[in-house]
Amino acid sequence: MLASDVYVIAKALQEEEFTKLFHMLKSEMNKKNINIKDKLPDFADNDAIRYLIENVVKKSRTNRTK
Repeated sequence: MLASDVYVIAKALQEEEFTKLFHMLKSEMNKKNINIKDKLPDFADNDAIRYLIENVVKKSRTNRTK
């Protein structure tokens, strides 16, 4: 069975049953401790600006001089 098949069936459930299914799947995922994708660390606006300057602006300037 494919996830897309199950999705179609789940969407056909009544809202209450869909919510129950969601909580059941969520608890199962927590038990298995599945790592889907690591989140990026939180950083401040200044950190983002510094990153952009160091990695985007400087690289684009060096590419123009070549």
